[in-house]
Amino acid sequence: MKNKFTIIASLIVVLLAASFLVFSGNEEVEVNIPESPPPKSISVYVSGQVKSTAVVKLEDNGDLRAVDAVNAVGGLTEFADTELINLAEPIFDGQHIHIPTKEIFLLEAPIPTPNKSGGASFSTRININTADAQELQNIKGVGPSISQRIVDYREQNGPFKSIEEIKKIRGIGNKTFEKMKDTITVQ
Repeated sequence: MKNKFTIIASLIVVLLAASFLVFSGNEEVEVNIPESPPPKSISVYVSGQVKSTAVVKLEDNGDLRAVDAVNAVGGLTEFADTELINLAEPIFDGQHIHIPTKEIFLLEAPIPTPNKSGGASFSTRININTADAQELQNIKGVGPSISQRIVDYREQNGPFKSIEEIKKIRGIGNKTFEKMKDTITVQ
């Protein structure tokens, strides 16, 4: 009797397990998988010495740098001064990145002046409105004291309007002016 009871109990357990498997397979189980957020983007204004000034939209991967924004507008021009900006700097939404221009020192273009043989020779004229006291000493007939007088005159009266106005400086008369007139300019 004990055997019968064990067999019947085992049979009931098996039937219950089988019915559970059969009937539970018809139910849909809802699994909530969190959606990944849409990629975040930032807008950055890039100007200055770049191929194209623009507002660029970049997908923010968490490691955006100034160089990424510069590359998005086509890169740098040949006049970009990369010594004054950190291209590895992290960037943020709404930032303005300005690439400065290299300082380029241009000498005044040589001006042809007639020479005694009828041809032309080239010399660089000194701008008496922008030259400092040291540069002014390169003018024929101008030493340290006259160069300082020229600078003082400019500071008090503003820029020279013509080269002839330099004759108002004490120590520069007609004779000195004739020696220097082909080597000076006001432009």
